[in-house]
Amino acid sequence: MMISRSDGFIASGSHRLLRALSCKLGVILGALCCFFSIPALAQSQNDSLQHFFLEQWTTRDGLPHNTINSIVQTDDGYLWFATWEGIARYNGRSFTLFDRSANTGLPDSGIFALHASSDNTLIAGGSRGGLVRYQHNQWTPLPVAGALVRAVLQDQQQRLWIATESAGLWRQEPDGRRYRISGSSGLAYEAMYSLAESQDGKVWVGTAEGLFLVHNNHVRHFQTVDGLPAGPVFSIAINLTEQTIVATEQGVFIGDEQHGFRPLHPELNMASSALYVDDSTLWVGTLSDGLFRYTSTGLEALGTDSNKPANRILTLRKDNEGSLWVGTNGGLFRLRNAPFTSITTQHGLADNFVRTVLPLSDGSVLAGTSRGVAHIRNQLAEPFDRPEPFLRESILSMAQDQYGQLWLGSYAHGLLTIKPDGSSRLFDRNDGLWTNEVRSILPAADGSIWIGTSRGLNRWHQGQMERLDMEAGLPGNYIMALYQTSDERIWIGTGTGVAYWQDGEIRTLDLFSQDGAEFAFGFLELPQQQFLWMATDRGLVRYDLNTGGLAIIGRSAGLPFDKYFQVIADQQNNLWLTSNRGILQFSLQDAKAVLNHQKSRLPFDHFSEGDGMLSAQANGGSNPAAALHPDGSVWVATAGGVVFSQPERLRSFSAFIPPVVIEQVRVDGVLRQPTGPLQLAAGTQRIELHYAGLGFVMPQHIQYRTRLVGFDSDWVERGQQPYAELTNLAPGHYTFEVIAAYPGGSWSEQTASLTFTIAPHLWQRQGFWLFILVWLSLAVLLLFKMRLRRLELAAFELKRQVAEKTAQLQLKADHLEQTNAEKSDLLEQLRLQSEAFAKQARQDPLTGLANRRVFDEVLLQEFNRAKRHQHPLCLALIDIDFFKQVNDRWSHSVGDEVLIRVGQSLQQQCRTTDTVSRWGGEEFALLLPETGLPEVLQLCERLRHQISQLDFSDIASELSITVSIGVAECSDSNEADRLLGLADHALYQAKEKGRNQVCVSP
Repeated sequence: MMISRSDGFIASGSHRLLRALSCKLGVILGALCCFFSIPALAQSQNDSLQHFFLEQWTTRDGLPHNTINSIVQTDDGYLWFATWEGIARYNGRSFTLFDRSANTGLPDSGIFALHASSDNTLIAGGSRGGLVRYQHNQWTPLPVAGALVRAVLQDQQQRLWIATESAGLWRQEPDGRRYRISGSSGLAYEAMYSLAESQDGKVWVGTAEGLFLVHNNHVRHFQTVDGLPAGPVFSIAINLTEQTIVATEQGVFIGDEQHGFRPLHPELNMASSALYVDDSTLWVGTLSDGLFRYTSTGLEALGTDSNKPANRILTLRKDNEGSLWVGTNGGLFRLRNAPFTSITTQHGLADNFVRTVLPLSDGSVLAGTSRGVAHIRNQLAEPFDRPEPFLRESILSMAQDQYGQLWLGSYAHGLLTIKPDGSSRLFDRNDGLWTNEVRSILPAADGSIWIGTSRGLNRWHQGQMERLDMEAGLPGNYIMALYQTSDERIWIGTGTGVAYWQDGEIRTLDLFSQDGAEFAFGFLELPQQQFLWMATDRGLVRYDLNTGGLAIIGRSAGLPFDKYFQVIADQQNNLWLTSNRGILQFSLQDAKAVLNHQKSRLPFDHFSEGDGMLSAQANGGSNPAAALHPDGSVWVATAGGVVFSQPERLRSFSAFIPPVVIEQVRVDGVLRQPTGPLQLAAGTQRIELHYAGLGFVMPQHIQYRTRLVGFDSDWVERGQQPYAELTNLAPGHYTFEVIAAYPGGSWSEQTASLTFTIAPHLWQRQGFWLFILVWLSLAVLLLFKMRLRRLELAAFELKRQVAEKTAQLQLKADHLEQTNAEKSDLLEQLRLQSEAFAKQARQDPLTGLANRRVFDEVLLQEFNRAKRHQHPLCLALIDIDFFKQVNDRWSHSVGDEVLIRVGQSLQQQCRTTDTVSRWGGEEFALLLPETGLPEVLQLCERLRHQISQLDFSDIASELSITVSIGVAECSDSNEADRLLGLADHALYQAKEKGRNQVCVSP
């Protein structure tokens, strides 16, 4: 298609020549969730379509129907889609369906028209003339319109315009009165398609008989004499200069009521069905020719396969983040920016399976694929301009030496070197290579070339090919990575460890000591730092080049999986890790904090297919599998082409602050409306709140914070968790608040909140206890008076008897006084000694807790009681992590103090009915009768967190303690020893998974 420049709809109408340009891409509609970069003209100086990619949703992804009739976005941030099977609301993660029901009041699920007004109100119209209004989570039915509603519009005077299929055009006043609009020029019963209001309050109407304008009950029909073709007008848009643009069967026209209309662009002469004006851009959807974008710089096209039903575009809409949503009769599409851009076979690659990437000094990039080398310039690829058949084979490694000479390693044909003058030489087994499978190449500072193969290491130097293998000291012969550090050591990554070459000798590292790591896939040394970073099969390992110390960031620090291929540092002090399951990005500062034990978990962003990658599988075992481009972008070889990301551009995604909404509330499992204030019954145990940040570019990366006013003193970090659970709240008034942000972005200024009140039980009410207190006081007073009277009567008799026997008793008392005193002293001494011996026999002398003997007795007693009465009983075994290191590093006296403080912390958090004992060594046991597993897990998490926050600075400045906890519940266990075994097994699982966590026995 030739697209020439014509008069722009943005300007005042002056004719200007446009340069010819066309960019038409095929869209594979059958592949779900596949994204495409679209090389095209720039929309502005800083934004071009090559940064956009296309994705699709169908009924397989949650849509109720594949035909999308209308799209709007309400002020709260939700996207709404009208389909023939109801209205779908989208929050960036999932669709919520509203169809014909008593809740919505719709007479039919078929919805064609949607309109979002400025007061966060949604108006929907569809089959059988159905009309509803949605506001404040409530659906309100409106009087039916008598026929299919094709378009609705609420004007500046809050009047509702209703365009129908066969019942004409209606205007409903704010007071509910409704009038049919007609006129001498027509507009009686025509099939209508669209409505639009201009700034001066005039309403444009697109019908099957053309374009109409309604103002002050006057109707004007625009016909061929006004420059419009005969036939239907499917869509209407008004640009920034108040010109009206209409989509017809014969193309797109622009004009106004004074000067008439003219074709917008000679190439926009096809049947057009949808329009959307976005500042200086016009988007045009057609019935069979795909999507067009028209700007001051020209016209560009995104075509589709004409054999696919999705060629018919029905509606267009841009959301608050600048993404364009395209509704078709074959599904929903979105054209948007993404953190990553993919370069695939559509852009010139010979194959999408890319093993290695190499940025060149001229700004271009070489990509080694399974079918040869591609040269990428301006994000378009072409075959590398060398004639050798070698370059059409599978390429595993690439490098460029200090002289500009290229070195290319293949899977089966050896090593090819190409000089700047174009001359080349091939090295293979006949030249001394161990094998023709070359997986890594390193041009060293001394001019030598190191070559890593699947059977050993070669060194080409001064015309000689040397061989090194396990006999020379290598830990393995499968060489995957080579790297030279600033101290001129040559680092060698193999499938069984890491070694380095220095001064003619090979020395190995104990890589296996780092969580069993063996494979080393990539190396990185940062300028002016003393560390070498290694991507391994157990995480990211850091090696101190000065001291030789090793440390690892792995699963125990929060990494989601084990194996990583390449580590890259960008210009913003972030590290990037590639893997089979996506790409991780995190700050170098956070990585250092984890390795220095200042943080226990590593915050990171995880990028995959949802972020612009055709495949999340980043390839490894070849080098370089990822690289930093001189312009600061990060390039990665994947199974779905070459992907790249400009870290600076990531800030633009974080700049948008996603609005946040509370979507769902469940109270003790019962669904409630998420609008407050909620009055909750006494004894409410569990409140679940589900919320969503309404950001659509990177919804899976949105972070959340929550705060329960009346309970929390500060915001609680929720990470990417879109829900919160509140349990066992005391009666009272609460307000739950939630805010959201993209990683690195600002938090929501407006919180989503829900106020609720939990009623107290009768005995929890203040008046109840006041009544009880008054009643008891009166009863006590009455009893006191009755008793006092009886005592007065008995007092006289008592005095007489006392006087009579006083003399007799005085004699005996004098005799027994001394004897009784001696006996009392002896008995008191025996009692005190007995109590001391009993206490020593049942108490741990160090911590003061119950000892193992007491715990065994209580366990048997409580276990039998729980079984007999079918009451809950849980057991938790608690072990101090790495306690031996405390004794070894700080002394046993410090270790004893740690045991005492941990025991005190456990005792403080437990009830008087619970039994806390020192089980032995650094282990403690906690027995919790009458307590179910959910409450025990909550208690254990609280204990684990509290212990990790204990301050030992008064005895050891760098000392911090964590614990691992195993929990078991008395359910199917028939013996108390079985319960102990289950808890011990859960404790072992907690240790095996990395410690500092709570595990439950299955």
